[in-house]
Parts: sequence; C-alpha cells; structure tokens
Amino acid sequence: MRRRTSGGRSEGHPGSASPWSYYVAVDEVYHSKWASKQLARLEVVREAVRHLWPRGYPVKLIQVAGTSGKGSTCQFLQRGLSAYTKAGCYVKPHVFDYSERFVVEDGLASHEEIADVWARDIRPYCVQSALRGEVWVLDHFEASLLVALRIFERHKLRWAVIETGLGGRYDPVTALKVEATVLTNVGQDHEEVLGQELWQRALEKGGICRPGVPLFTADSNQITKRVLSGLCRDVGSPLHILSAGDVRTIRDAWLKADKSALSGALLESRYQATNAALAAKVILQLIPSAKIKTVVSKFLDARFVGRFWAVEKDVFADVAHNPSKTKALSEDLGARFGDAKLVLVVGITGARDPVAVIGPLVAHARAVVVTSAGFKGQDPERVFSSLKESYPGLPMQLASDPGTALSVARNLTSKGEKILFTGSTYMIDQALNKDDKLKLLNGSVGWREHRQRQVVGTLSFSLPESQR
Repeated sequence: MRRRTSGGRSEGHPGSASPWSYYVAVDEVYHSKWASKQLARLEVVREAVRHLWPRGYPVKLIQVAGTSGKGSTCQFLQRGLSAYTKAGCYVKPHVFDYSERFVVEDGLASHEEIADVWARDIRPYCVQSALRGEVWVLDHFEASLLVALRIFERHKLRWAVIETGLGGRYDPVTALKVEATVLTNVGQDHEEVLGQELWQRALEKGGICRPGVPLFTADSNQITKRVLSGLCRDVGSPLHILSAGDVRTIRDAWLKADKSALSGALLESRYQATNAALAAKVILQLIPSAKIKTVVSKFLDARFVGRFWAVEKDVFADVAHNPSKTKALSEDLGARFGDAKLVLVVGITGARDPVAVIGPLVAHARAVVVTSAGFKGQDPERVFSSLKESYPGLPMQLASDPGTALSVARNLTSKGEKILFTGSTYMIDQALNKDDKLKLLNGSVGWREHRQRQVVGTLSFSLPESQR
C-alpha cells in the first residue's frame, strides 16, 4: 500500500500537472451536465468545419480572447499582418452594421458578399444540420463564425484573426485549429458566468491554449500569470508574456508619429499601445522576416468603429462597457481633455454593476444622462437609481428612449462642452444608428425564438436545496 504524504497524495503520484487543470476538472465534474453540453457544441462546430472544408481549412488562424482590448488587438494584428500577406479579421459584436464584423484586406466584406455566402454556403448546411436533430442546430454565433471562415477563404487570405466571445474555454472559436492564441488580459466582467474570482475567469479565458500552440498575453497580474503558466505547462503550450520594453517600443513609435495622421486611429488613444505591442509580439514570432518599423507603420492606420468615435463636433462615442474598459477610457479622457468636464450618456447591458462600470468616468462628468441599452439592456430607471444613490451630487437625467438621449444631453451642455456616449455597444447603436432597419434588427436579436405569451393561472415553486 502506498503511503500518503502530508498533502494527501499517495507517494509516486505523478504530481507534474499544475493544480489549475485539476480545478478545471473539479468544476466540470460539479457541473457535468452544463459542461458536457458546452463541449458538445465545440464538436458541432468541428463537424461543420469538417463538412465545409473536408481537406482542412486553408487560412491560418489566430484566436484572440480577453476582458478588454481583444477587438482592438484583432485590428492591429490584421493591419500588421497585411504588411506581409493577405489578412483579415472577424470581430464582434458590431456597433451599427453586421458587416463591421468581417474585415478583409483593406476594407469590410460587402453586404452582397455576406448575403451570398449565407445563401449559397452556410444556410444550406444549417438546414442539413437541423434535419439531423435539435442538437445539431447552429446558433447565430456559430453560423456567423462559419460565414467569416467562408469569406476569408473566398478572398484567398493567408492569415485571419478571430475574436473570442465570452470567456474562451467553451467558445465556438476554440473548436478551430489555430496557429497562435492571444489573451489580452483578465479583468472584471461576466462574473455571473465566468466566476466571481479572478483565478476562475483566468481559467475560463486561459482555456484557449492548445498543445504546441503559443499563447501570448499582456496581463501582468501575478494570479493570472500563475494560472496561465500552469495551464500552458500542462498542455504543452509555449507562453509569451508582454514586457515593458515591448510596450515602450510602440510608445516610442507613437511619440515620433505625425499626430495629424493619427486622427481617428486606434493609437490616438495612448492606452492602445499595450494592445499594439501585444499584436507586434505575435507577428514578429509568427513571421520571422517581419520588421517592427514596418509593423508599427501599419498600426498607425488601424481604426475601429466605436472606439472613441467622433460622431460630430463635440460628440463622441466609445463602446467601453466593463470596469476594465471604462478605466482605460477615463485615462484617455484625461490625456485628451485634461480637467474639462463632459456630459455622459450611459446605458448598461447584462448583469453588470452600473456603479462599477460608470464609476471610473465620474471624475470627468459634469452631468449624466441615463438611457436604455436596448438588446440585453438593464432597466434605465434602475440604472438611474443606482447611479443617483452613489453620486447624489452629480446632476442626472433619465431619457428612457435612446433616440432622445442626444437632444437631452445637448440641453445639459454649456458652450464648448463635449458629450460622450458610453457604457454599452447596444445603446450606442440604438441612439446613433442612422439605418432604422438595421437598428430594429440589432435591437431585437432572438425575437423569433423568444416570443412572450400571456399565461393566466397560479404559479407555485420550491427552491432546491444546495448540493455538494
């Protein structure tokens, strides 16, 4: 019989695996019904890729995950790679137009191409899958991913960058074969799904690592680095961590750049240097002939809808929607406008804490307009009450209809004061989208599958006891 150590292990236990992989296993066992369904969805995506590309997918892919900065990092990667070959990227969600998700070479996929790819290639497969049974029915995240892959193939791209949605371990993108994985950072968002503790969210996002595939990260938090180091060691994934010197190289290039050429560019916001540096590190690793000067010159052209977007004179919009993003936005506001105060127009989506999201921006606010966020939006009256309770001295107004928010904000501004829409991508769409038909479609995603029905009767229920 083997003797047990003080830690409870039997002598001779391999002991080479990190505790983090064990924690993943325990969590999945405790939630095996849920985890099995999530893992089965990855198999559904793999089956779709095998069917549509029986000889293997021809474009080299990079997967990007993270709490904040992943969309911008995708854009930097696409621009930098385009200096050497044909490259594209798939980002989500879009702000105004579904086509914003599909970047191919120097522009977006056209409406006509998206419609043709759907009708000719992806919709027929979705119908075939549905005939096999409910479990094979693709949702809109999975179908959109297949649309992106087909568009990239049509354009004969060499490289494409794919943005992860929620988390990483169970995201559809994780079903794909990739050449590299990128994790920008792990912050505070989606705790109700990914876990309340930082290490839990790091486990979820770090789940994108694959055997033999390098993982790049800009996260300097010691907890996150321990989690990633353990996971990467367990699966055999080389881990590359961004250094201060990597970021300094990008900042130096930013300081030397013609600032007039940066108008509207991502690098106009100084905090984007970290995302750019991470993208540069990936490119230099994957393309040995790449030169940092060439890569950075392409970064200066990178632009992204909804990232400090100038709507009109003195009116801006930024899709920052979690505490990590609004903290970075707050620093950017200070760099751009100094001590000048703004009128904020805000909406909140999902289960996020309004005070945690908007709090970092309050120092820049002279007044706040609270409005609805549309799709997945929180009740604006509850958001208003929450913010008013936390900041009683800050003038606030409620404008439940996003379409009226700009005029309400204008009534609160003095001459020369600026207005900033933020807190929710969906709110910005509903407030500022000039295409009423797209605005309606964007704000009602899923309405066909979730019809409300009036039920008359008595409801009784019992709460389950906690289980161990």
